[in-house]
Parts: sequence; structure tokens; C-alpha cells
Amino acid sequence: MQKKTTLSRREFLGKTSVGLAAAGAVPRSFAISGSPKALALHGGTAVRSAPFPAWPQTTEIDEQNILKSLRNHRWCTSDGEFIPKFEKAWAGKVGSRGCVIAPCGTHALQIALEILGVGPGDEVITSPYTYIATIDAIMLGYSLPVFADSDLKTFQLDPDDIEHRMTEHTRAIMPVHIYGAPSHLDKVLAIGKKYGIPVIEDACQAHHAEWKGKKVGTFGALGCFSFQESKVLPGGEAGALVSDDDDLIAKAYMFRNFGGDPKTHHYETRGFKYRISDFAAAVLVGQLERYEELCAKRESHAAYLQAEMKKIPGFLMQENYPESTRQNHYCFGMRYVPEHFENVSRDKVVAALKAEGIMANTGYPPLNKEPFLERSLNSRGFQAVFSPERLEKYRRENHLPRNDELCASAFYLEQNMLMGEKSDVDDVLEAFNKVQMNASALASAQTRASGSSRMM
Repeated sequence: MQKKTTLSRREFLGKTSVGLAAAGAVPRSFAISGSPKALALHGGTAVRSAPFPAWPQTTEIDEQNILKSLRNHRWCTSDGEFIPKFEKAWAGKVGSRGCVIAPCGTHALQIALEILGVGPGDEVITSPYTYIATIDAIMLGYSLPVFADSDLKTFQLDPDDIEHRMTEHTRAIMPVHIYGAPSHLDKVLAIGKKYGIPVIEDACQAHHAEWKGKKVGTFGALGCFSFQESKVLPGGEAGALVSDDDDLIAKAYMFRNFGGDPKTHHYETRGFKYRISDFAAAVLVGQLERYEELCAKRESHAAYLQAEMKKIPGFLMQENYPESTRQNHYCFGMRYVPEHFENVSRDKVVAALKAEGIMANTGYPPLNKEPFLERSLNSRGFQAVFSPERLEKYRRENHLPRNDELCASAFYLEQNMLMGEKSDVDDVLEAFNKVQMNASALASAQTRASGSSRMM
């Protein structure tokens, strides 16, 4: 009988737990007797070859709604059947007085800034660890995104880094509930209240996440959501803003339709065409039929993955504040610890996971260092709005050491891996186990590759 040379995931996790309990210290790599199975990256057999469940998922109700919208010939925002249905339903779901649907989450953010009067020469304090859309929404209005540094544990903007970055030009604070987990709303809202500055919640990834039992997006003056097809509530390309302020909701409706007031039939304010087709709303209404069921599955599998991943050294899960009572796990965020991988690069670890059939992706780049920012500051528009002194001060203060560390070490898993069965999550754990067991092989391969490149 052939001698077994690798540990099963169960055996590996069991030995890890015992070892860590005895050490009573930070997890660290340990030797495993025998020769572990080769990584798929190095020619071994991948843990998983089958695809994970597809996303978004559809059923007959989505098709029926699309056909109904198509056949009733009411396709536009002004008379579509499903747009008001979804707006009412989503406001009810999150517990808000009003909801205005938009073409995407980015447009919702931009509308929010516009109707609060944020514009050229203003500053908005926000998170650097986010999708570029958050920053684009600010800069398209010729305002400056002033970044607060990131909290390494939660990936959220550090609320204790906000106040000293505020100036007489600060007109809004825009926390981002990243990867479906709440930012520290108590501290952010307290700062906003102290200085009389509105808070706009970028909840584009955080549908139904909760802070102290209340849905995010409903704490600030306005909350913005995205329903792009990758989101936990997908509609193709769509977004929405919510608010308890009836005046802001009325202004959002007007801005969405060129500034036109449906009561007076006059163009009362500056606006734009941010209307949306009824087709996207038809899909969203259908998706809501099974939304809670899918959320429950995702969150249950995420809880299992979090518990088991703690037994594998070298990986730190995105943490949540104690007041965060629900996370939707749109993305399953984590960081790797270089010391547990003989200082192999994060990208090499992610590449090894991908080769094993796991949908892992590196996180966001440091947006405060991306080329678009300096090019924008040097553009004719920004040069006309901001003095050279203000722009130079902005550059001097645009340093975020903790966000640099986060961007270099963070990565995430796509929600598809949480939408199947528990056995699918076990495959994810097996792949992480395998990659960690082969840390030395990864390091050796990286050293050889580095040596070869120097010789060329």
C-alpha cells in the first residue's frame, strides 16, 4: 500500500489547532512530514476544476418581469411600471422614507453630492480603500477627495483620522461600507454632527448590512446603493439613493430629470439625465423575491469560512466592529501575513489560489497614488478652481501609511464561492490549506524567478 504523504484538510486543521493552543501565541508556519502535494501553479493537480455557482442567478420571475415590461411598452423612467414598485420596495426593505433609483451607484453618489450643494472648491473626506467610483463621484464636481487613513483590521476608513484632516472647505464626509461591512458610524456621525457637516453613506456594497440592528444607508443624510450585476442584489446596471428627508428626495427626483419639477412643470434647478430603463427595475423586483434566502446562504457559509480559516496560519480575516450586527459578505476580505510565506509576495499567493480553482483577487490599489489623481489636479478645470497653494498642501498631506500596508497585503474572495453548498466552501479551505503547506515551494519558485530575471 502506498504511504500517505499529505495531510487531509481535517488532519491539517486539527494539528494546527492543537499546536496553536499549546503555543498560546500568534499562529506561525510549521513543518509537515512527508512531501505535500505539488501546487497546481507548479504542475500539480488543482483542488477544484469545476466552476463555482454563477452570479447573478435568475429564475422564471425575472424573465416574466422583463417580458411584462417589454410588452406593456412603458419602458422609460417617467411611466415605467417597475421603477416605482422597486423604489417603494427598497425603501421599505432598508427602512427609509424615500428611494430614488438611478442608472448606477456612481450616479447615486454624484446626485447625493449635488443636492447637498457640494461643488467646485469643496472637500469631501472619504476612504482610500474603495472602488474608484467613490472618488470619481467627488472629482466630477471639481471637489477634492480628502482621504482619511485606513484601519488595517476592518479595511474601513479610520474615524480617528478624520478630524485633523478637516478644513473650512470640508462640506461632506463619505464613509464607505467596504466589502459589505459597516464603517464605524457612531464616530463618523458624531464628527458630522459636531461640525454641522452631512454624512453621505457609500453603501454600494453593503445592502442590508446593519449597525446596531439598523440597515446601513439610513444613518446619514443620504445613503447610496449599487445594483450592478456583481452586487448581492443585481440588476445589471442600476443604483439608488435613500433618505428620510423628503426635501432631499424631491431634489433627487428633479436632478435625475434635468432639474424639472413635476409639480410646476418648470426646470427649477440645474440637473442632468440620470433616468433609467424600466427593464433594470423589472429585474430588481424579481431578484427581491429570493433576496433574503440568498443572503442567508451567503452569510451562513461566510460564518463557517471565517471560523475555519482562523485555524490556518498566515491569513487574517477582515474584522468587524462589535456594533456591526450584520455583514453581507459581498466580498470575503482578508490579508496575508508575509512572514508565514517566507515573504512571498501577496500576488504570488493569490496566483497560487487561482491555480487551485479559487476565485481570489487582489484588493484595491492605493487610490491616493493612482495616476488619475495627479492628472486631475494638473487639469485646466482643477487649476481654475484651486489655487496652487491649496493643491500643493493637498499633495503634502496625501500620505496614508496604513492604507499602503493594507493595499499591499489585502485580497478577497468573490461571493460565488459562498453561494453553493458547504462542500464548495470546503474546497476553498482545502486550497488555502494546500497553499500554506507549500509556502516554502512558493518562496523557492519566487527566488528562482527573481534570479533568472536578473541574469537576463
